[in-house]
Amino acid sequence: MNTETIGFIGAGNMAEAIIKGIDGSGLVPAANIGVCDISSQRLEHFAALGHQTFSDAGDCAKFAQYLFLSVKPQQIDDVLDALSSQIHDDMVVVSIAAGITAPYIRQRLGRPQLQVVPVMPNTPLLIGEGAVAVGRGPQTAPQALQFVGDIFAASGKVWYIDEDKLNEIIPANGSSPAFIYFYTKLFCDCLHQQYGIDREMAKEMFCQTLIGSAKMMLAPGADIDDLIAKVCSKGGTTIAGIDGFVEKGMPQAVEHGIKACVDRAYELGKK
Repeated sequence: MNTETIGFIGAGNMAEAIIKGIDGSGLVPAANIGVCDISSQRLEHFAALGHQTFSDAGDCAKFAQYLFLSVKPQQIDDVLDALSSQIHDDMVVVSIAAGITAPYIRQRLGRPQLQVVPVMPNTPLLIGEGAVAVGRGPQTAPQALQFVGDIFAASGKVWYIDEDKLNEIIPANGSSPAFIYFYTKLFCDCLHQQYGIDREMAKEMFCQTLIGSAKMMLAPGADIDDLIAKVCSKGGTTIAGIDGFVEKGMPQAVEHGIKACVDRAYELGKK
């Protein structure tokens, strides 16, 4: 068990998922995790789990060797301003706010040598199935980067990516759960409304197919084009469906949606 202290500024769903993973893995003792939030109810919740709680962000920063900024991008400036006098270069700051870059955090805090690790997690962390992109930059020591990765590995799988590509990875993990939910909803609604299929049964069948298909795509040596071809018999129903999607512009719609997602990350972000 490690002796590092980990603090969280903001105790929303994502922070709770990360903390739940740490608790379950035993990576650090419960008392080595500190939480700061404006909600007294949230603080009481974490205190009952054996964690340190703080009503003042500066006190949480003093406590933590690894400080997580688990707030929305729109709140980041106020948080950084409140923390500026408490941050020191021996700390590691971890940001899960979309679009907020490591250079911007250093500049706002006035700490050009600070180790900052930007991370793009996703909501399946809540069930221990997260897909997490951890941004690596030249100023972060390998052991610090590894420890941040270990924190997220307790709730899912981790990939390390150059920090300047985190906005581009958002469609693949951060936003893709909602894209998948939306895709599933369109299918189930159509099957129910147009063909009278029970919506719940359609959802369960479609979701089970998603699980099985994902496992097949992740199998060693699997090729997505080959998997498509194996389902699409000549003149059959599946190829007719794919042709229908293409005819109505599905490839262009996907490209357009991904671009809109990445563009919005840059709009929200701080360079």
